[in-house]
Amino acid sequence: MTPEIFKKFAIGAALMCAGCVSMGTNYDATAVDRLEVGMTRRQVIEILGRPNQVIDYTDGSQRLVWVHSTGSMFGANARSVGLPFGPDGTLTDVPNQ
Repeated sequence: MTPEIFKKFAIGAALMCAGCVSMGTNYDATAVDRLEVGMTRRQVIEILGRPNQVIDYTDGSQRLVWVHSTGSMFGANARSVGLPFGPDGTLTDVPNQ
């Protein structure tokens, strides 16, 4: 590869990646299907990773929220899941089950 061709290739690659952005916790969306009611917060975090937000309720229950978004000059994509935990720290509901 000549220096001129390499330079053009490098500039093109840099321009393609210049607009790429990723935010949040890149959790495995298919892993949500492995969750079961009664799992502990720790078990769920081991599967999905650290949540982006923890919402505390007055009764001692919580909602843990995972959000991930990506964007580039070609478009954007976002996904999220919020999981409820009872006062005892166990998962009380799983989406799509």
